Amino acid sequence: MGQIEYQKPRGMQDILPSDQVLWAHITETYIGLCESAGIERISTPILESTALFTRAVGEGTEVVSKEMYSFDDKSGNSLTLKPESTAGVVRAYIENGMNSLPKPVLLYYLEPHFRYERPQSGRYRQHNQLGLEIFGDPTPNSDVQVINLGARLFNKLGIGYLLSINCIGSAEDRKKYIEVLKKYFTKYSADLPDINKKQLETNPLRILDSKDPDVVKLIEDSPQILDYLGKESSARFQQILELLERCGVAYQLNSRLVRGLDYYNGTVFEFLSTSGTARDSLGGGGRYDKLVQQMGGADTPAIGMGLGVERIKLELEHLKFVPDATPPDVYVVAIGGQATNEAEVVREYLLNEGFRVGANLSKKSLGDQLALASKSKAQHAVVIGNREAKLNEAIIKDLASGNQQVISRDKLVATLKTLLNP
Repeated sequence: MGQIEYQKPRGMQDILPSDQVLWAHITETYIGLCESAGIERISTPILESTALFTRAVGEGTEVVSKEMYSFDDKSGNSLTLKPESTAGVVRAYIENGMNSLPKPVLLYYLEPHFRYERPQSGRYRQHNQLGLEIFGDPTPNSDVQVINLGARLFNKLGIGYLLSINCIGSAEDRKKYIEVLKKYFTKYSADLPDINKKQLETNPLRILDSKDPDVVKLIEDSPQILDYLGKESSARFQQILELLERCGVAYQLNSRLVRGLDYYNGTVFEFLSTSGTARDSLGGGGRYDKLVQQMGGADTPAIGMGLGVERIKLELEHLKFVPDATPPDVYVVAIGGQATNEAEVVREYLLNEGFRVGANLSKKSLGDQLALASKSKAQHAVVIGNREAKLNEAIIKDLASGNQQVISRDKLVATLKTLLNP
């Protein structure tokens, strides 16, 4: 084999047929959980205005400063492949007048995101996320509802997780805390990487999100925000923790958790894997009560969450989980060259009637086709030979017992429905 001329860009992935079974299991499970909770689906464009992310996510974040795929289109507009979905959903919420809907407004999505960062296991430059946003509910109930949906998904998939949770308080709480935090890190400013030095001036909270080992050591001894929460923030956070306990969701307080985006306030949380060898992040989220107003909408409390499909898939692969494939109802088999075209007509007819149908009419041997039929776990085979093709008949063969019957083609659908639903 010669050298491959074209290859996918670094950090991108092909989701092959062998991957799709797990992929579908994850996404369909999530969709089912959302729909059972009365949450509606939304999709937003892959491209958004660059200014949307600069304003919503924050100029001081690594996402905006280092990771966005941005370009000018032919009209000179600066566009960006979306690095996250909350900003786009908020834009859609405002632009489409969704503020007039009864509150709360609950929206979920399955979207691709794009970030130029170092590719690693479970993290691609194009990755996919399961998301949820709730608009218009300021109560602790919305925080618990979002967190519980994530916990419910991992429980349903059989994935072990640790819920890490913190409260970063109100703007007033953070103002006091940031002053203390800035004084602390200023003492070590000479040792900070350039990105953290910039964050020290723009938003010292971002430093707490650093993964640099030397900075992590400094973070361990830094002041804790929980010590600077006002009475209202503290009481609200305590309510959330009590509700989580009553709902049977275990958690671990993490006073250093801030998440990586500027729009968060109040509750922030992260789900960490406990099934694998490392505690990788599976996703997380938090409140962003001022973002809708900041982007030109009405004052609207909100909370959201994003979970990584690739990371979840890795966990299921680590657990060697294989979802049950749905077998076909029937398997169409052709005997003889003249019967192949007729068998194709029968297959299409049965598909049109709503049956799940398997077939491999490229196989000429009856034995090969029946072996594939048994392997597919179909209950019955519909066999078309040259005789059946001429007489407009079909043979229905019970693949478990070997019993078979010959019927006219106009009775095929009714007979199969009776056999499949006795």
